[in-house]
Amino acid sequence: MPPWVRLQKTAAELLHLQPACRGQVHPLATVNGVLELGEGSVIKPGTVIEGHVRIGKNCSIGPNAYLRGQVSIGDNCVIGNAVEIKSSVLGNSVFVSHLTYIGDSWLEDDINVGGGCIFSNFRHDAAEIRMLHQGKLMPTGLNKLGCCVGAHSRIGCKCVVLPGRVLPPYTQTYPGTVYTGSGKA
Repeated sequence: MPPWVRLQKTAAELLHLQPACRGQVHPLATVNGVLELGEGSVIKPGTVIEGHVRIGKNCSIGPNAYLRGQVSIGDNCVIGNAVEIKSSVLGNSVFVSHLTYIGDSWLEDDINVGGGCIFSNFRHDAAEIRMLHQGKLMPTGLNKLGCCVGAHSRIGCKCVVLPGRVLPPYTQTYPGTVYTGSGKA
């Protein structure tokens, strides 16, 4: 199944999420929507959650994080200070510690994202985003789509990943680079 279809399918499933809080939500955090929070997870002060958000076990969210749209975060994740995640899926053991934007993206397990990164989800010309799937650059029918990051990847500080890019497992980017990925969008 293409990554953008998996993302859409998960977003549709999250619309049926039922609120459940088995972790701790700080009184200075704001939840406007539906939150399913796993055991041992903590939502820190200043964090804003809007939409349908599922967070697994033993996660640390915030302070001052912003989760919006349909977001799914696996177990043992850290979403730190001033991190914004919009309509994305993060696997287990994903660390996004500070000052980062992740839009409409799919991140698999065991990924570290350095500070100040942007996972862009919109082309500057507003054209349809194409994504590599099974060796071919495919039309997605979308003008908002981020990237797909394979397991065990390390994204250097201040990296920009352009819309529709696929980073294979074990990718390591240098700090301050723009990841253009495989094929031209």
